[in-house]
Amino acid sequence: MDWKQFIVGIVSSIVWPAVAITFLFIFKNELAKIIRRLAQLKYKDLELNFEKVKQQAEKLRLESDIEITEIESPILTSLEDQIFDAAERAPSAAILLAWSGLETAIAAAVSRLSISPDSPSYRSPQHNIDMLTEHGGLSKTHQKLLREMRILRNKVAHEQELMLSISLDQAVNYAETAIGLIKHFESYQRIG
Repeated sequence: MDWKQFIVGIVSSIVWPAVAITFLFIFKNELAKIIRRLAQLKYKDLELNFEKVKQQAEKLRLESDIEITEIESPILTSLEDQIFDAAERAPSAAILLAWSGLETAIAAAVSRLSISPDSPSYRSPQHNIDMLTEHGGLSKTHQKLLREMRILRNKVAHEQELMLSISLDQAVNYAETAIGLIKHFESYQRIG
């Protein structure tokens, strides 16, 4: 390596950080607006607040006096791995995957309890939630949290702008809440 290549190497390693810092300085106001939007998104008359879902999940954990026995499930571990892997790559995909796992757990709980006269293929997620509310003792807090999570999932799935603005932290919080609820629904067993 001669002195010309050495100087080019030093300049090229200094230029990119300088460009990045300049970019951040020039667009700092726009970036601050984007960061504020990530925690709370508004679409038409619907306000989506990821922090609200997180707070409801925390409230539910604190209200719950029932000790949930952990069921070791290789499928759940695999689902958790898939969700968190997706969160790092595409946060909106993690939300969709987490909701899908939650829907499956709710449907499985309804099937285990044998509380719906309808065939599993005809039961919507809302029908399953209603059945668990009516027959499975699903609390109002659970219902509210599931409703909020379903709304968030639907907006993420159908709104391109929202899909692109989900942060890693939001996706991880949503996923952790969904996984906690999946474990909760796995504990539902038919009595007698």
